Amino acid sequence: MIRLGLLCGLISLATWAGAQDKLDKKEVAKELMPFQGTWKLVNLEVGGKPPASGIPDEVRFTFAGNKMSIKEGKGMPQDGTYSVDPKKEPNEIDLITPKNEKNLGIYKFDKDSKLTLCYFIKPNAMRPKKFGEAETVTIVLEKVKE
Repeated sequence: MIRLGLLCGLISLATWAGAQDKLDKKEVAKELMPFQGTWKLVNLEVGGKPPASGIPDEVRFTFAGNKMSIKEGKGMPQDGTYSVDPKKEPNEIDLITPKNEKNLGIYKFDKDSKLTLCYFIKPNAMRPKKFGEAETVTIVLEKVKE
C-alpha cells in the first residue's frame, strides 16, 4: 500500500458513498467532462524516476462529477474531490481530501487521450510550474473502455 501512498499524498481520504452512480451529463461542469469515467494507471514517476517498487498493478482512478476515487486492486477506494482550471497554462487541478488537504497540481491531455497529472509529494505544497520537477509525482492515466 506504500505504492498507493506515492500515487497520492493527496489521499488520507474518507469514504464517499454513491459517487460511482452514473451522473446526468447536464449536471457535470463543462471543464470536468473530459475527466469523467474510469482511468487506469499506465505510468508513475516520483521526482522524474519510476518508483523503486515498480508501478502498481490494477490502480484505477474514477471521476464522477467533481468527485474522484482511487482504488488499487481489491482494496478499499480512497475518495476526494477535484476542481480544474483549463484556462491556466499549464492547466491546473486541485485534488482535495475530506481532511481539506490539498494537492495543487497541473494536468494535460495528450494526443493519444492519456491524462497526465503532476503535483508535489507533500500535501498543501505549492503548485508545480512544469511537469517532472524535483519532488513531484507524475501520473499517466489511460481511459478504461466501458
